[in-house]
Amino acid sequence: MRTLAEFSAALTKAQKSHKLTAKTLALRTGLTDQAVRHILAGESAPRLTNAMALADELGFELVLLPKDAAQSLAQDTKAPRTVLSDVERHLGLRLGDPGHDVTKRSRA
Repeated sequence: MRTLAEFSAALTKAQKSHKLTAKTLALRTGLTDQAVRHILAGESAPRLTNAMALADELGFELVLLPKDAAQSLAQDTKAPRTVLSDVERHLGLRLGDPGHDVTKRSRA
């Protein structure tokens, strides 16, 4: 993800799948209810530490990647993947893993 809107959408999707309220997330992360709601709505950019706390609580890990590696992960390909990049291996991804299938490149 490259934009605040994409980041917020990913957090909101995870929040719904975990069935957590903004108030619960606020309590678990030390943020205010209002701050959590604004971040999830994409109305404010969180500080890095706040983004890390929310991401962690929702089952994400924030990772910095070199741009070349990020572009490689985001490329759409029609041919099935047969090899993983070093970054994908480092992240623990495997070809064909449910939920981590690197052969699928759909973005929500």
